[in-house]
Amino acid sequence: VIAFLLLDYCNYIWHILLHKLPALWRFHLVHHTDLDLDITTAFRFHFGEMIGSVFFRGAAIVLIGVLPVIVIIYEIAFEAATLFHHSNIKLPFRFEKALNKLIVTPRMHGIHHSMIKTETDSNYSIIFSFWDKIHKTAILLIHQNEIVTGVPSYAHEKELTIVNLLKLPFT
Repeated sequence: VIAFLLLDYCNYIWHILLHKLPALWRFHLVHHTDLDLDITTAFRFHFGEMIGSVFFRGAAIVLIGVLPVIVIIYEIAFEAATLFHHSNIKLPFRFEKALNKLIVTPRMHGIHHSMIKTETDSNYSIIFSFWDKIHKTAILLIHQNEIVTGVPSYAHEKELTIVNLLKLPFT
């Protein structure tokens, strides 16, 4: 359980680094340019970010000393959580609020994909929502229907071709 929690905490830290370090943000930006947050957004990552993630997460696994079976269980939970919170499911508010006490919900993560920078720079958690609450990076008081996703500089769908997204971090 401790190893599982530490892996999730390391991914919370990695997500913050993706937003705070300009070189990493250039790659993570590709994920945030999606103008229609849905389950496909969970797969919209630049290969440069994926390579960095392998090294960061691999180092975390080695430093924590996680057993391979725990890594596999965590990765399954990580992928399921990522698909869930990138979905455009609108849960009943009371249910979502209760669920959000423990895990990241689509509304919580939708706020993270907002065009408003203060909202984008919040809600970094992957599985467990309490990392954001502990570190005071949570923003939760925004209605799901009020969230406009994307990045203001890349708000034109015609610019967001696969070729342009692959080139984006280098331009």
